[in-house]
Amino acid sequence: MVREATMVEVDPETKVQKIFMKSIELLGGLKQLTRYRSLTWLPALARAAYAVVLKEEYNRVEDEIAKELGITRQSVRNILQANPEYAKERIKRLQELVDEEGGELKGHTAGAIVKLAYKLLNED
Repeated sequence: MVREATMVEVDPETKVQKIFMKSIELLGGLKQLTRYRSLTWLPALARAAYAVVLKEEYNRVEDEIAKELGITRQSVRNILQANPEYAKERIKRLQELVDEEGGELKGHTAGAIVKLAYKLLNED
């Protein structure tokens, strides 16, 4: 008996949410972000979480990710090329990071934080 293969569309939402929450945890949690008046960082972390999951889990290319998220290809590239080791150092000095980044978290910083979260979750 021959079985036909069928394509199953998988929703990345659950994985993205886990990575997003781990990223917030790495930054000290929502309360800490509130104290630093950095809740405006959440959209950048969400975009970065989607970009990383779409690349790593679904093998999407930069153009596809940019189109799906409604951001530029360069923004996607900044996220995906970010070094998670950079995030480790930056998180240790969170006040300094807050002072430098201001109200909007830069793509490469969000990408580094999310990639670190992704790495830590995949180690478990």
